[in-house]
Amino acid sequence: MSTSPPISDRALAAARAVMADVDHTTDPVATARLLPPAVYTSADFWEFEKEAIFHREWLCIGHVNEVPEPGDQLPLTVLDEPIVVLRDLSGQVRVMSAVCRHRGQPLFGGLAGEGRTAASPCLSGQVMKCPYHNWTFDLDGRLAAAPSMTETVPVKRLRETIRLPQIRHEIFHGLVFINFDDDAAPLAPTLARMDEELSTFGLEELVPMPAFVFADQQWNWKIHHDNALEPYHTSYVHRGVHEAAPAKNARFYPFEPGDGQVMHPTYLVDENAGLASTDGRRTTSIIPGLTDEQRKRVMFASIPPMLFSILQPTFVQLAMIHPNGPGSMDLRRVNLYPKSAVEEPGFLDAYEKFMERKSLAIHQDAVTTAALQQGLRSRYAPRGPLSWMESNIPQLNAWLVERYRKALDTL
Repeated sequence: MSTSPPISDRALAAARAVMADVDHTTDPVATARLLPPAVYTSADFWEFEKEAIFHREWLCIGHVNEVPEPGDQLPLTVLDEPIVVLRDLSGQVRVMSAVCRHRGQPLFGGLAGEGRTAASPCLSGQVMKCPYHNWTFDLDGRLAAAPSMTETVPVKRLRETIRLPQIRHEIFHGLVFINFDDDAAPLAPTLARMDEELSTFGLEELVPMPAFVFADQQWNWKIHHDNALEPYHTSYVHRGVHEAAPAKNARFYPFEPGDGQVMHPTYLVDENAGLASTDGRRTTSIIPGLTDEQRKRVMFASIPPMLFSILQPTFVQLAMIHPNGPGSMDLRRVNLYPKSAVEEPGFLDAYEKFMERKSLAIHQDAVTTAALQQGLRSRYAPRGPLSWMESNIPQLNAWLVERYRKALDTL
């Protein structure tokens, strides 16, 4: 397991207090109640949660086609940890630390970060060079050059011993997951239902549009999953925006012990519904290979803690959640389309118009979830009851409680 700071007594006490009050939080929805408000608001509980969840679980950080060509490098920060996803010169996708092995300068920080934007963060080159003292690393992480070091340590010896730490990762249908715990169980066996759903999408072949990064969003990461998964609010918060896939058409799957995903479909009113297209009309570029059933529905799916996805007949939306604390997070959104759609005349104009319309729903959710975060800080914060259309909330609770208990047993 990667080294992490020891957990404070205050954090352990906060976790024990929460776990003493989780009765019925994983019940069937008719009798389920919400988790204690502290899991969304407490800085002490967040300290525990970082170790219990984010230092032990598989974290989705991107898609393989965000680094499509050999030499492409995508710098990211995950829980204050600078990393890089890249495709080496042989075409293999790698994930490694992006902290220089000399003095600890982030390789893509400082001057090296100039010219990059949130929408175009990918760099290209045959090496990675630290902007501080120009130490240079090959794309396998090995030291290539270290100027002015020969007088103290032969560079040849440095090359033999210095390498950027490699971060354990799995690629699941083109999605890149990392885990800071080298002893963690493999990811794929926990995602059987998601594996079956994605088997027809050809996700690893889809083309990503430039990412949209929404920084410093003022709500807890679990609130984001809860809100994104439950369709109950869509009839009210998104009135006039979400009618193509109304809440009444939602269906829910059982959640089994060991499941690593929480997901449910909502059926489209009409296969030609605008929600499933880029420009408000049916296009010919439905993702090849989808079943008749998949063409009739939108699948909402979380692979906690960091991925929420929407699988639609014509595209897939990924939302990667990067918590900064108990009440704030960054959100990186990437939409994926079949190559045939991207190559259609007028696609980019249609895509831009779609994103303009989509921005309304994003704004509606942001206002709602920020207000919910405020309400959960209230001394009068409620614990339920829940609607049948919130059936995924106790399922996510079950995923969380299992991991909280396991962490408390080992800390």
